[in-house]
Amino acid sequence: MTAVPFKPSKWTLLFLLLSAMMILMGGAAVAPALPLISKAFPDSSESLISLIITLPALAIALTGFFIGSLSDKFGKVRVLVASVAVFTITGSSGFYLNSIPAILAGRFILGMGIAGITCTTSSLIAYYYEGITRAKVLGYQAAAMGLGVLILETSGGLLAGISWRAAFLIYLIGIVILVGVLVTMREPACLKFETKLETPDQVFPVLPLLVAYITLFLGNMLFFLMPTKFPFLLANMDAVSVFGGNSALASGLFLGISGCASSLLGVLYGRIAWRFHRYTILTFTFIFFGIGLCSLGFATSLVTVAIGVICIGIGEGILMPTILNWIAAITPKQYLGRASGGFSVALNLGQFASTLAIVPVFAIAVTYSNAFVACGCVAFVFALPYLLALLKEKYGMTMVPTGSKQDV
Repeated sequence: MTAVPFKPSKWTLLFLLLSAMMILMGGAAVAPALPLISKAFPDSSESLISLIITLPALAIALTGFFIGSLSDKFGKVRVLVASVAVFTITGSSGFYLNSIPAILAGRFILGMGIAGITCTTSSLIAYYYEGITRAKVLGYQAAAMGLGVLILETSGGLLAGISWRAAFLIYLIGIVILVGVLVTMREPACLKFETKLETPDQVFPVLPLLVAYITLFLGNMLFFLMPTKFPFLLANMDAVSVFGGNSALASGLFLGISGCASSLLGVLYGRIAWRFHRYTILTFTFIFFGIGLCSLGFATSLVTVAIGVICIGIGEGILMPTILNWIAAITPKQYLGRASGGFSVALNLGQFASTLAIVPVFAIAVTYSNAFVACGCVAFVFALPYLLALLKEKYGMTMVPTGSKQDV
């Protein structure tokens, strides 16, 4: 008897997107509570307390590829269910744990849960949807990730106003998502069948995926200058006096504008992907990063700042779904979990590299303005390989496959 393929419903899509909302919020949700945590544990250094934010990303970078391989072996939905459960339990563990080492252990395991969510949601989308529909859904996923940071970080800040422990309760949203995943999702019917019928040419595409991972790494390294260095840039601008000198409020507002631009481009990504070649999109991704970063470096007014953050948001909004769609297009389905695990690793390594790479740049540039201009020029250089690849693809091939521009 042939198994009937599972057809995702609108509820399936909803809970895939809700799951994706948790990918980028690993440490961000409890960030507003850090000063209160420092007061609660006065014997712990500030650098140790800051690991509450950075440790989940480190865990994702270390375990993402392995967890992705597990999802290929044991099933995407099973690993997603386990990952959401881990996310909920360990994410909220700070509410009842009483020591920094215990909290940090929980944060590391939380990162493993987020790695599992990243791998499985991306690969399930690739299984459930095809062609232009898949491109649209991947765009929605990128939009949901950006929206999740905005909503969940704000909620965490409101809870931190009650107490530092209450901030960790935001992770209990995972209970609702866990129930939704169990009710609305099923393992793709073709998964076991395809695994048994592997052919010699269906190998794991190491080199093509490596190019995709490097692209994501470079793009995320540029993008994460925003949450790490943009507030310092803005604090040194005279124009921030419009906000009564409250640079934190101004930073939050402009970062929110960038997030909105990113989410909007994610929603529109399906139309973009169908009309333009992957290399065209990536060329403009880094051009937008370059324009945005240089605009911030030269900015003397808040209008110029707004233009800069919108351009950077646009770049991030088209980068994420383009990489996910690229991975889905070149990877045999039996390896999608492993490939998506590599995506989560590259994503988080980019975050870490951003904080390290800016140190020598700032040492040479001296000021934040000069540093942003320098990084903007680097972004323009990053665009060149994709422009050259596009020209080679356009003029160096006599036949171009039909269908989505992202499936070539």
